Amino acid sequence: MGKKTKKLTWISVLQILTVAALLGYMQFAVKTGRISKIFIAAPTDIVTKGTDLAVSGKLWPHLLLTLQEVLAGYALAAGIGILLGFLWVLFPKLEKYMSVFCSAIMAVPKTAVLPLLILWFGIGFQSKVFLIFLFGVFTILYNTVTGAKQCSEDYVKVARVFEATRLQLVFRVMVPAALPSVFNGLRLAAATALTGVVFAEMQSAKAGLGFLLSEAQNNLDTARVFFIIILITLISVGFVKIIQGIEYIVCHKWRKV
Repeated sequence: MGKKTKKLTWISVLQILTVAALLGYMQFAVKTGRISKIFIAAPTDIVTKGTDLAVSGKLWPHLLLTLQEVLAGYALAAGIGILLGFLWVLFPKLEKYMSVFCSAIMAVPKTAVLPLLILWFGIGFQSKVFLIFLFGVFTILYNTVTGAKQCSEDYVKVARVFEATRLQLVFRVMVPAALPSVFNGLRLAAATALTGVVFAEMQSAKAGLGFLLSEAQNNLDTARVFFIIILITLISVGFVKIIQGIEYIVCHKWRKV
């Protein structure tokens, strides 16, 4: 056990040193003129741009709007994906009917749908929410179905012997068995949700982190581009960590079994 901890510690140290070396090289290369600041930004310039955006107050309305879009679209995808997943397992004919249509919609590139969403919902809040919904709902749906179908037949038979109702069968047997797979889908969807909304905002929006990124790109403000990309990455990682925390709280009692 001790050797494993030591190994992980050394790996962490090497990771930190690698990042430090990369940042140090970026700082040196840009400041000495070896690489143009149009292509790479010095870490100090990235921090300065980020601080200016935060202090001036320009960042916060855009950040808030993007988070609202992400949360609304993700919540819609999670609710419909999980509900539909359990309905498919309970009613196999429903899955047989809908699976063809879902597979067809899932195969359509989400970026190709954006022009249609703009025509239907405009360039505002609704089109971004629906795009995030499309990015995440099928991942959550199919992970839920996979997890629910992996529920042991013995558990289902015992529940039926005790004359469990359909709702009891779902919430007492299928849901606990499917939770790991469901949360796997939720994590995957969380990782892509912000990517979807930022892309949409870059293509058609007047606000949001994607709009800020597009604006910085058009102005060749590489330091601001790097700052926004780093911010988006940190938010995505934080989003996934929150889902992992919720998973631990919800599934903790089953982990002890």
